[in-house]
Amino acid sequence: METRPKLVIFDCDGVLVDSELIVSAAEAAEITRVGRPITVAEAVHKFAGVPAKDMYRSIEEELGMPLPKDFSERVDERVRQLYLSELAAIPSARETIRALRIPCCVASSSAPNRLGLALAKTELFELFYPYIFSTVLVRNGKPAPDIFLYAAEKMGVAPADTFVVEDSIAGVTAAKAAGMTALGFLGGSHCSPSHDVCLKEAGAKYIFSRFEDLLPIVEGSARELGHVPGIPSEIVQKVQEITNGAPATAS
Repeated sequence: METRPKLVIFDCDGVLVDSELIVSAAEAAEITRVGRPITVAEAVHKFAGVPAKDMYRSIEEELGMPLPKDFSERVDERVRQLYLSELAAIPSARETIRALRIPCCVASSSAPNRLGLALAKTELFELFYPYIFSTVLVRNGKPAPDIFLYAAEKMGVAPADTFVVEDSIAGVTAAKAAGMTALGFLGGSHCSPSHDVCLKEAGAKYIFSRFEDLLPIVEGSARELGHVPGIPSEIVQKVQEITNGAPATAS
């Protein structure tokens, strides 16, 4: 693959907008309400990046019965209210995307109405329209590669020439399965101290925590995990020890 990609695909939740805790709080409240107690942290770990239909199927299997018919509507309404009052863009996302000199698009597990609201509320919609893709367009959601392959096809770019920015294990797994280069993003408020290791183990080639650090990665000046600006040396060392079996020195 060329050092410089020809397309960057962005996940939305937890990458462009700081929404994962908001969505997980809404989901946890409604899941608990139907008889399966779950914390927000558990909801983040289990369902972040997973399409709603797959989440609902998992809950029904655990409960041993169907969810109420209005379950998804209740979750959506909670999310909508929280989006309108609390949702914000990830810092520097807008400025960085405008500075990129290659095509970009969004490929998200969110339903179109929630995806559109998130991008519109944070004033990111116009940066991507009409190249905004939801997993409702494909057969299988993340961690299957379908939505990323669909997006690349629509953008006219080969998978091998595509970078994917993801914050979830499911998303990184999907990008790798699509034959794309996965970039693990740690800038969302939901990311735990060990999330970098999880994304690296899932297959992320680069890990970064600030949008300002994306440009060197895309432009080819960041060659390895340890060369990405903004990553604390202790994180670099920990990840390198786990993945390579030996300590590494951060630049």
